[in-house]
Amino acid sequence: MDSTSADVGRHPFSVLVERIRVRLAEESGAPLWSTPGDEIIDLLVSLESLKAQLDAVQLQVIREADRRDLGASVGATGTAALLSSLLRMRPEHARAAVKLANDLDTALPLVQLALNAGEISADHARVIAKTIRDLPKEAGQDVRAEAEQVLVEHARVFDPKDLTGLGKAVLNVVDPDLADKVLAKKLAEEEAKAARQSELSLYDDPDGSGTHIRGKLDPIAADRFRTAIEPLSKPMPTTADGLDPRSPAQRRGEALDELVRRYLNSGASPSQGGEKPHIVVTITDEDLVNGTGLGRLLRTGTYVSARTVQEWACDAKVSWFGNRDGEVALSDGTRFFTGRLRKLLELRDRGCAFPGCDRPPAWCHGHHITSWLTGGPTTLANGALLCGYHHRLIHQGAWQIRIAEDGVPEFTPPEWIDPNRNPIRNQRLRT
Repeated sequence: MDSTSADVGRHPFSVLVERIRVRLAEESGAPLWSTPGDEIIDLLVSLESLKAQLDAVQLQVIREADRRDLGASVGATGTAALLSSLLRMRPEHARAAVKLANDLDTALPLVQLALNAGEISADHARVIAKTIRDLPKEAGQDVRAEAEQVLVEHARVFDPKDLTGLGKAVLNVVDPDLADKVLAKKLAEEEAKAARQSELSLYDDPDGSGTHIRGKLDPIAADRFRTAIEPLSKPMPTTADGLDPRSPAQRRGEALDELVRRYLNSGASPSQGGEKPHIVVTITDEDLVNGTGLGRLLRTGTYVSARTVQEWACDAKVSWFGNRDGEVALSDGTRFFTGRLRKLLELRDRGCAFPGCDRPPAWCHGHHITSWLTGGPTTLANGALLCGYHHRLIHQGAWQIRIAEDGVPEFTPPEWIDPNRNPIRNQRLRT
């Protein structure tokens, strides 16, 4: 019986595939050494087209097998399981083949035609199918058809990887207005999701040396935070005390503290227990005056040095707590350098008075040159504006302040800066 009689009654696809297999088996062993180079190039292109055409036939057969649910007839759970078992395909590849076969049959006629003609590969077809599938639900049939046409044209020129990148922008080509709406909606959803994921954790070192901050901000909150903190964390200009010794991380840490301090001082925060939130530190009269012992933060119980409490007391509300006439009593708080007096300090010093510092008045504390704890009055002649950094420096005791005869603050440096300890002042305060 010849092959022609054996083909009677068989589907043309079956006959075609069988004949191709026979001819390839007969001819594939032919040596190629005598083949011209340009013919080798043409042969590579033709074989790729043939492979695409065979893939197109296979996908059509897979679609038909799926339509008939042939997997069930041999005990498989579905068409993908049938392919995985029968053709020794990876399960994920089998599932992808069934999906692509159905997409070509129901939604991608142009892709099917191009694949049948060997103009694009099965990899191109998979990229296009996924791109069309991933278009937003707002994209109607006309938009999808136009996107398919554009992608098929690109597939004739670009490889599947490049086609994937082009596919991400296809909506901008076929319907720019819809692309803008979809992008706006996507961004809003992503922003809402990111906002829900914002978090902040505080945990104390076991040795009590500090508190670690860990968290995550959504992009908008992060940008707002950077906008607020970056001006506060710039390096200080070179001053009489030298270059700013702080690392960028240290500057940001102090800037965060400065940001919180300003917020609390602004009075913009909600009330808590009938008062605006504020730090409360307790210390005995004796330790506060003498700078000995320790103060303690009421909220956390953290101990702080008496010198730090003295620094805070320069520009804070101070109350007396104890027994009076046999009863526990709390005096009204007294705050220094407020109102008209604070404004006079700002007009005179125009910011931090320390030599070389350019921090503006809003960054500064009011400092008592002679401490009010030892009887120093809260007056213009006994006050100076100092930024947080230089306020701490002054309370360390190496530098001294005095008001010169012309009413301007002067600073006497330590001997390691100037052995003669000649008083100097901020250049902007010169008259």
